[in-house]
Amino acid sequence: MGLLPTTVHRCLVCRADQKSGQARTVVVVEGGLSVTWHLVRCPHYRADRILADRDG
Repeated sequence: MGLLPTTVHRCLVCRADQKSGQARTVVVVEGGLSVTWHLVRCPHYRADRILADRDG
């Protein structure tokens, strides 16, 4: 069994990437994973946690 292909994205709001990001959201997409990096204070990260029932 191999690893799923992973696509890494930079948040369009906080501009975090793998080096500057403090948190990430992972989504299963067709045939792999999509990872987006965020700063902890990013509203997108907070929204992702709320949608995942993690209290933001």
